[in-house]
Amino acid sequence: MATARRYTMEQIEAARKKLRSLPVKEAGKTRGEVAEFLVNDIKKAMRQGYTLRDIRDLLADAGLSIPLTKLKALFDKASDVEPIEESDAVEEDTPPPHDGNSSGEWGSTDGI
Repeated sequence: MATARRYTMEQIEAARKKLRSLPVKEAGKTRGEVAEFLVNDIKKAMRQGYTLRDIRDLLADAGLSIPLTKLKALFDKASDVEPIEESDAVEEDTPPPHDGNSSGEWGSTDGI
């Protein structure tokens, strides 16, 4: 039968000192983490009219290879981002509720 190995307090304190003096090890970020980290900036770019493809290409120019599918998946979770064309078109085409003729109908007053 083997006996349990015993360590001295000096050995334990030396190990503790080494562990406490370790610098933070930067492992970097994964593609998904990068996309989540930049999500607010990506949303802003989309509101300014850039597509996910444009954003992907811009990120690639900066040395970040984020696949288009990863960007799309990120925004499938956050459904509050709409392409700029859709949100602007709704605002421009929908008149305020008080517009129209006196009876509340749309169209010209001459019946055409």
